[in-house]
Amino acid sequence: MLKMLQIEMLKLKHSKILWIAVLAPAFIVFQGASNFLRYYDLFTEKGQNIWDQIYTQSVIFYSFLLLPILITLIMSIIGKVENDNGGWKYALTLPIKRKDMYISKFIMGSFMVLINILVFIISVLIAGKMVKAPSPIPYGMIVGQPILSYIVSFPIMIIIYIISINFSHIGIPLGLGIGLTLPTILVANTKYWILYPWTYPAMATSGGGMFEENMLIYPISIILFIIVFIIGLYRFKNRDILL
Repeated sequence: MLKMLQIEMLKLKHSKILWIAVLAPAFIVFQGASNFLRYYDLFTEKGQNIWDQIYTQSVIFYSFLLLPILITLIMSIIGKVENDNGGWKYALTLPIKRKDMYISKFIMGSFMVLINILVFIISVLIAGKMVKAPSPIPYGMIVGQPILSYIVSFPIMIIIYIISINFSHIGIPLGLGIGLTLPTILVANTKYWILYPWTYPAMATSGGGMFEENMLIYPISIILFIIVFIIGLYRFKNRDILL
């Protein structure tokens, strides 16, 4: 499996996927910090916590839109690497277990998403220091909530991943992923949001601020991920892939 992961890393070396994972969240935090500084007096006139304000200005757009879209981009690129030039036909003739191939590709994609989350956290901490936010740093919010958003994002990751390895045209997973992301804000404000996994990252990072915190999303996310992962693995192992 380690050898497979090394191979997958080499395949992605020239895909610019790492730059996407790193630069996008850093840019969002920069924008959030700039907005905070622009309206500094408004955000602090009632003695609001500066860390809270920096985090909120950055995380709203990130968790509702950017994170799901980045997951879509990353998983779509993972599939595109093999879809290009009939790569699947060649890969599946190698003496490699399909299970290992399926798992290693997903691990690599989910690892890139984790890098994205970690860059977001580090960027918020740097932004807070740059605007001289006072101690103590609320690590539970700045570190804990994004990590929780990563955990509840696994259903999105596996759904887009399975679509990307089953369709040769990258436009299909990209279109579906972005299309499912756009209604997130609207669905999140209804009582049916628990049925829509694309709202889970935003719920995990809200910390009970904009929404009533619902702990059900964590077991639901894990169960949904496991079910879809197993179904996708079964289909991958037992079907002929002719792309």
